[in-house]
Order: sequence, then structure tokens, then C-alpha cells
Amino acid sequence: MKRTINSILLLVIIGVAVLFFVLDPAQHEIFPQCLFHSLTGGYCPGCGSQRALHSLLHLDFAGVIGYNFLFLPAALFILYHYLYPLLNKAFGWKLPNLFYKKQTPLIVLAIVVLFWIARNLPWYPFNVLAPVG
Repeated sequence: MKRTINSILLLVIIGVAVLFFVLDPAQHEIFPQCLFHSLTGGYCPGCGSQRALHSLLHLDFAGVIGYNFLFLPAALFILYHYLYPLLNKAFGWKLPNLFYKKQTPLIVLAIVVLFWIARNLPWYPFNVLAPVG
């Protein structure tokens, strides 16, 4: 059962990746708009993530950073979660699983809240954290 669920999840992820690779969220209206931005005009921590994913799939790292500065570190953190057991096994390392450290949720929450506040400040250098376009 677990293998079936993982297989279905992998197919969904691949399907979403293909969709985001082929269609640019900045030019197609099938992608949902940010409710927070629509209601307040401010930027939530996730604003620009769809365009950032499209840019990442096209290896446009400057675009990723321009759309959502936090997207690339978050993606690398998630990638680490899946790669650390393979690296430990392949190289005999003892890398920890950072996801399950006691302080990780609080650190992630603090980073996200600070990013949310900072990207809505109208002064330089904070205003460069707002999504481009």
C-alpha cells in the first residue's frame, strides 16, 4: 500500500512539474492567485512561488530569487531531507536529519515570519524581497 501511495505521489509531482515547465504562471490564468495579495495588496511568504518554480525548472536561478527569495533555500532544505540518507549510505557520513531536530519548526517559523514582514517594508533593501513583475 505504501509503495502504491508513493508511486501515485511521484506521478502527481512529475505531472505538476511538467505543467509548471510548459506553462508560465505569469502568462496563464489557470494558476490560482494569492488570496492574501488579492485581499490586502501585501505579499505573503509564498507570493511568487509559482513563477519561481517555473524559473527553477528552466534553471533560471536569478528569476527564482527575483520571484521569491526564500524559495531556493526552502527547496534545498527539502532536497536535503530526501538526500541525506543516500549521502550517509553512499559515503559513510553521519549527516543529521535537520527536519526532526527539536528547534527546526521554530527556526523555520521565525524565518518565514521575518521574511513576510521584511518583504512588505517599502524601504531599500527590504523592497527588493517583493516579487518582481
